[in-house]
Amino acid sequence: MDDVVVYRDRLDALERTWRVWAELGTDLTEDQWTAATRCPGWDVAAVYAHHSTFPRDMDGPLPPSMSSSSEEPVTAVEALRRFNAPGGLAYAAAEVVADRAVSGAAEAGRGELAERFAVRGPGAVRRLRAAEATRVAPWGGTGVVVELVEAVRLVLLEATVHLLDVQRALGRPPLVPPQALSDTARLLAEVAPPVDFIEAATGRSTRSPLPVLR
Repeated sequence: MDDVVVYRDRLDALERTWRVWAELGTDLTEDQWTAATRCPGWDVAAVYAHHSTFPRDMDGPLPPSMSSSSEEPVTAVEALRRFNAPGGLAYAAAEVVADRAVSGAAEAGRGELAERFAVRGPGAVRRLRAAEATRVAPWGGTGVVVELVEAVRLVLLEATVHLLDVQRALGRPPLVPPQALSDTARLLAEVAPPVDFIEAATGRSTRSPLPVLR
């Protein structure tokens, strides 16, 4: 399957997933916003504040293309492996990310958190649809560059994992668009060491390569 088709399908899945976030956030009570999640120290509002930075920040001009850069773009798999390696940003920046999620929830109104998905989300998707799948851009503060088709895959994983966090915290069934689930499951399987994953998944080894993300 070529990059254009994969890019389109991932954007479709991301758009549907952000729509679930938007609909869920429109009618939460204060008790539900402050419900504890399985992310230590984060309530539902903090998870919303954390992930909603994606639609908020992506609903704006894309960064200049780095296609002419000498730096080779990495895949979503490689970006996650580097991020989650011992001593990687998943560990070094964990406290900062957690603090920002909590403070972001305190600063933003509940309506704003839901609006980021309802309004900014569709705007971000429209901007991404107008860009080429192979456009190269920096991936946050990780120091690596990725093609947009891979960047969207990373955002889709974040959207899926954290939506499940929220739904579990609220006692809701795990209702996530099927394409988001399948793409996220494939990505996580690809991040795992392949031999260890195959042997554990087929019952040939009791040594699990999971979790692959912090």
